[in-house]
Amino acid sequence: MPKCTIDGKEIEVAPGTSVIQAAEQAGVRVPRFCYHDDLPVDGNCRMCMVEIEKFPKLQIACGTPVSEGMVIKTQVTSEKAKNAQKDTLEFLLVNHPIDCPVCDQAGECYLQDQYMDHGLHDSRIVLEDKIQKRKVVDIGPILLDAERCVVCSRCLRYEREVTKTNLLEFVNRGGSTQISTYNGGSITHEYAGNLVDVCPVGALLSKDFRFKMRVWFLKETDSICPGCSTGCNMTIDHRDGEAYRFRPRRNVEVNKSWMCDPGRDLYKTIGSGRVTTAHRTGGAVAAQSELIDEMVAKLQAAGAHSAFLASPRASNEDAFAFKKLALVVGGRLDFRVGNPQDKVKVRKDEILQREDRHPNTQGLIDLGLGVTGVEALLGDCKAGKVQVLVLQDGAMLQDPAVAEAAKNVAYVAAMATHQGSHLSAAHAVLPAAMWVETDGTFTNFDQRVQRFKRAFEAPGDAKPRWEIALDLLARLGKPMNAATAGDVFVEMAVETKAYADLTHRGLGPMGRGQGDPAKAQATA
Repeated sequence: MPKCTIDGKEIEVAPGTSVIQAAEQAGVRVPRFCYHDDLPVDGNCRMCMVEIEKFPKLQIACGTPVSEGMVIKTQVTSEKAKNAQKDTLEFLLVNHPIDCPVCDQAGECYLQDQYMDHGLHDSRIVLEDKIQKRKVVDIGPILLDAERCVVCSRCLRYEREVTKTNLLEFVNRGGSTQISTYNGGSITHEYAGNLVDVCPVGALLSKDFRFKMRVWFLKETDSICPGCSTGCNMTIDHRDGEAYRFRPRRNVEVNKSWMCDPGRDLYKTIGSGRVTTAHRTGGAVAAQSELIDEMVAKLQAAGAHSAFLASPRASNEDAFAFKKLALVVGGRLDFRVGNPQDKVKVRKDEILQREDRHPNTQGLIDLGLGVTGVEALLGDCKAGKVQVLVLQDGAMLQDPAVAEAAKNVAYVAAMATHQGSHLSAAHAVLPAAMWVETDGTFTNFDQRVQRFKRAFEAPGDAKPRWEIALDLLARLGKPMNAATAGDVFVEMAVETKAYADLTHRGLGPMGRGQGDPAKAQATA
């Protein structure tokens, strides 16, 4: 393990660590444009220049590995490095357009931020002399503004190394160099949104987010993508109870810095057409407490002739409380609508997406919810052997097999997030919160338990599914000693071997794999 000194601070790093990575470990962020944690080093922007003792000239921090005894001075302690970065910024800004007031990257732009930190020079070129390049070029789901490009090659490396599609290239080498799609075509793969993320300036912009909101008005909340069993770490950008976009959050063990476009688009499903009040068949609004009392009476009368279908879209906390409810009533319990567990480890592509389009199939398997077999359970419903059917997700009624079985059940109750004609099959509908409106955990295909946090309040009377289950348990005379999702998780960890020694706080921002030796030390 080589030791080096960075701005007077001695640190020890792993072999092969670059100077820019070592500086991060020492608490110093060296400015950069072309360097990216999950892309190969290119070293073409020259923004990360540092001074290293015994080297005759400045070196790029991204492409220089640390060696034993190396003494490094960054822009913090070296005037040479500081001036080199200032000169680099001046070159980049010579032909950069004055677009900041109308650029969607404002507030997230490396060029803006680093000019304020390391530039602050006066321009030596007048507006009329700037080189003109293509602007607002439609290349599919994103827009290209070649004038803003700083030719860092991040997008080219992403296309080459991650998606392996090579749809972008440099053209017109020299002072007029710019990026372009191959033969002027469009970006056609389902990972185009990452091109916007890797672009350090406003050269590549999302059509979907463009001109919708200035980023400094948005709040950020850590979450987990519910689009499939990969469980990509992401950030929800939201304001006043509305989500405006999803962005990937780096987790080397799960999704690195990437996220698929179908996952990004899920923010559109949150706000529209929500179930906000409890109601009966035909949409007749009822008091939520009244409907819960009615459900309790029906469940007590049905006993073992009741059935419970859990959803692999529900959190671990939701599923555990739902399982408790089924055990107290004595009803049958399963979750395998569509047999998602058959696909839990099957890839849809070679990057991130998986065939199982549910975020928590593995969690429900760990909790032992797939016991009796959903086909047999639905068969008994069709045969009239089930008197009460409780669905953890009203969307299950969109499944033809469930809808057909529900026709022969005397009383169907559903927790639902979104309205639709399918809910007409339910005698009682309780408004449920979505994952962005509650705290909880998902377990991905690789048995990694990951936490998501509430971004904003649920609309109307909607409650988290675990809270609805706790209300029912309390009225059944079997209350659970829990007031938060974290409390439910503690109860679950006591009873579930796979989650022993885990807590919400102990999971941290990156989650914990089951069997992880650091798991026990990560508890609160």
